Amino acid sequence: MRLSGLAAKADPTRILPGLALMIALCACETESPTANPTRETLPNGAVLVRYPGLPAIDSVGPVVSEVRVDLRFGSVEGDDPNLTFGDIRGVEAASDGTIYVLDYLAAEVRAYSPDGEYVRTIARRGEGPGEILEANGIHLSGDTLLWIHDHSRWVIMGVDPNGEEVLRFGKPVRRYGYMWSGEFDNPGRYWRSTSHSDEVRSYPPDPGLQTGTVRRYYKSYDLSSGAIDSVYLGDSRYRSYSYTFSGGAGVLGIPFQSGESILVHPSGGFWRANSASYRIARTNEAGDTLIVIEAGLEEQPVTAEDRSAYVEGIAEGAPEMRRYAEEVATLMPDVKPILGGLFMDEEGRLWVRRVTPADAPAFYDLFSEDGGYLGSVRLGFEAAGPLRVRHGHIYTWIADELDVPYVLRAPLP
Repeated sequence: MRLSGLAAKADPTRILPGLALMIALCACETESPTANPTRETLPNGAVLVRYPGLPAIDSVGPVVSEVRVDLRFGSVEGDDPNLTFGDIRGVEAASDGTIYVLDYLAAEVRAYSPDGEYVRTIARRGEGPGEILEANGIHLSGDTLLWIHDHSRWVIMGVDPNGEEVLRFGKPVRRYGYMWSGEFDNPGRYWRSTSHSDEVRSYPPDPGLQTGTVRRYYKSYDLSSGAIDSVYLGDSRYRSYSYTFSGGAGVLGIPFQSGESILVHPSGGFWRANSASYRIARTNEAGDTLIVIEAGLEEQPVTAEDRSAYVEGIAEGAPEMRRYAEEVATLMPDVKPILGGLFMDEEGRLWVRRVTPADAPAFYDLFSEDGGYLGSVRLGFEAAGPLRVRHGHIYTWIADELDVPYVLRAPLP
């Protein structure tokens, strides 16, 4: 049995020996945990799809697929510098199998064949048209337009497959992180999250628990008209622990805290989920709920062993921090988060990542746009970057024991 909507994507003639895509089947499994979902219309018109359960993260069966790598390329050192990466910040792929890789350190975007052979350099370091200074993300729109996020100049630049600049626009939100997190939708708008708070904060903060509230927005930029708009998505509370030491102050996060993931839907609106429960809602830009997906999964408690392991982990590297770590341990919630994030692929499927132990592979549940469960995917590798699902394959990168990055491709069933 294969994942609905994912079949017939991988070409078996291109899968390397020993690395073929594996689908684990368990003949003894007689009843799926996803059997008999309910679907009802709520008073506000939203559709609620509720599943009695979903496969466990360590389960095997006809609805759980394990994906394995069929292509890996990169080099620690060699004759071809174009196969050596310093700091990968983005991987994309076109329908013909061409792979685009952004190397942050080299300030280059390079194109590779479906076999991982270097083809050409799309963008190089510089300040002219089609050139970049510090880029931390790429996004391929169709096969003809590659967006490059150059945060040093606060611009997003679109180039064609030959590297000729087609369009550029200034960032509507002047902030950035390690990886570019902006999103494009089908109507031709660029979206970026932002937040605001009127609360007055002092530095150094008072020692102990710190709480606050920020207002969350998504700001959009219309590529055709240049119009800028924003959507308010509610308030978000945060908690952290502040401490002081000779010469300064520091902040510790509180492990196992829940948080909200928000994902722009290409057709408009958002997917939203709080990591504390298996409940994902699709809303429109006015805030109306359209679809809700729920699943009955058992809560995982934060144990005394979890709290003790955190304290010892902090104290091992900094014994003077033990008392602060002990206070943080008392602030941990009673249960662990269930969800680890959301993304959508090019075919409109929603990928919901489950929280897994640190030594366990990543595990995703897939849903259609109307909330139908399509199966689950377990990665047979540990990705160092976000996944791009393009044309029946997963594209990402890994880092070896020496932190050398390599590009990966893994076919879907």
